[in-house]
Amino acid sequence: MTDLEKSIAFYKKWAGMKVVERPPDPAQVKGARVSQAKGDFVLSLLELPVQQALPMPGVMHLGLDCATKAQVDKIAADAKKAGILIAGPVDSGPDLGYQTYISDPDGNSIEFAFGQKIGLA
Repeated sequence: MTDLEKSIAFYKKWAGMKVVERPPDPAQVKGARVSQAKGDFVLSLLELPVQQALPMPGVMHLGLDCATKAQVDKIAADAKKAGILIAGPVDSGPDLGYQTYISDPDGNSIEFAFGQKIGLA
């Protein structure tokens, strides 16, 4: 990513994440780890010069679970107002659930979905 604080603000607002760790010497490494309240998923953010920062290679999108269909609708409506809505919301059936896609500050696609079968045993 190219702007750490902008990315932190994005994931805080849109995904309900907070900073859970920062490197001890920000002059050496400018980064942070962010997580949702339950803490079972951590996203590592690392600020790089523009020429090195690329969208997540090999990743089509980052998917996050929503508690309700209404939450997906709200995210989509708010993202549309903010000019970052990519697609949705759309009901893609029982396997893929109800989903919408938005763009983070570096152009990565972030999916918010309700009712997906995640394949947990």
